[in-house]
Amino acid sequence: MDEQQSSWAIVELFGHKTLAGRVTKDTSLFPLLRIDVPATEAAPEFTAEYGPGAIYGITYVSEEVARLTAAAVKAQPVAVYSPELVTREQFERMQDQYRKRLEEMRSLPPARTDVHDADDGEEDENEF
Repeated sequence: MDEQQSSWAIVELFGHKTLAGRVTKDTSLFPLLRIDVPATEAAPEFTAEYGPGAIYGITYVSEEVARLTAAAVKAQPVAVYSPELVTREQFERMQDQYRKRLEEMRSLPPARTDVHDADDGEEDENEF
């Protein structure tokens, strides 16, 4: 792919992250893959760039498939609190979301540590 050419693709990144959008080779600093992710109902459009070492796979697809994948993946741009970039209402809404998520997590039952794997091939001495 030439630097000025772009294609629609689904990009799989190490770290189990997937992005979909228009991809372009960017060599302004060093070789990077630029991904212009289209706006979806879940997020505004955004651009991300990754080096070759971060990329697990690229599947070139039609624009329609890339847009549908972007909507399904629900990738979000980086969210940073900076008074110049985020309104007070947005910041408070984000805090409320985190509080609700913490409450949900706290209401989950504790993980059981006393569970034995019955299929481990060994018999338990205390079993009859």
